[in-house]
Amino acid sequence: MELDILDYYKKLVDFLGAVLGKNAEVVLRDCRKPDHDIIAIANGHVSGRTIGAPITDFTLSILANEEWKERDYVVNYEGKAAPDKRLRSSTYFIREEGKLVGQLCVNIDMTPYEQVMDSIRQLSGMELMSDGGKSGIICSGPVENFSEDVMGDMMKKAVITVVGSSEAKVRERLTQNEKIEIIGELNRAGLFQLKGAVGAVAEYLYCSEASVYRYQSKIQRKA
Repeated sequence: MELDILDYYKKLVDFLGAVLGKNAEVVLRDCRKPDHDIIAIANGHVSGRTIGAPITDFTLSILANEEWKERDYVVNYEGKAAPDKRLRSSTYFIREEGKLVGQLCVNIDMTPYEQVMDSIRQLSGMELMSDGGKSGIICSGPVENFSEDVMGDMMKKAVITVVGSSEAKVRERLTQNEKIEIIGELNRAGLFQLKGAVGAVAEYLYCSEASVYRYQSKIQRKA
């Protein structure tokens, strides 16, 4: 039986995890299965994830804006894992016949290195920077959030972006234009690639699924 292209990359996951050490999580994602996209993982304790964990906001945005068509990889962007753990993340895009089928990701827990840097600053008498002296650790770029409720987090972020608050009493009073703007934000972020997204958004915005589809049509006509 012919192997799937990602089967070849599975062999790399444990190898890279052993080479890079316990502070480096190595993840293989199947972008054809966005609801449960992790198919292999080494050192999962770094982010607390396991096989079958859901897609991230960063990967959804990559799928939505098709950035993978122009680049082979993205390196040294910030990842965030609970509780307040900062990671240095990099992603390699796996293509087959012109389509994105997977991602090989490395997420390095920077906590030990940040602690060493803080100790050096204290020993040398240097004052810590306002961010705890961590500015030189994480490179600039996109931020990836490792969440078990990526859909809920993305909806909350979109509402806050548009109206400043995601509280229920605020969402109940949203105008039609505000809902359209929020759905536009979610569409650009790639949320609607997930199964059940329309129903979840309708419930969150206190409207019907038919309204969500209607708002999406208005957005597409404006595009």
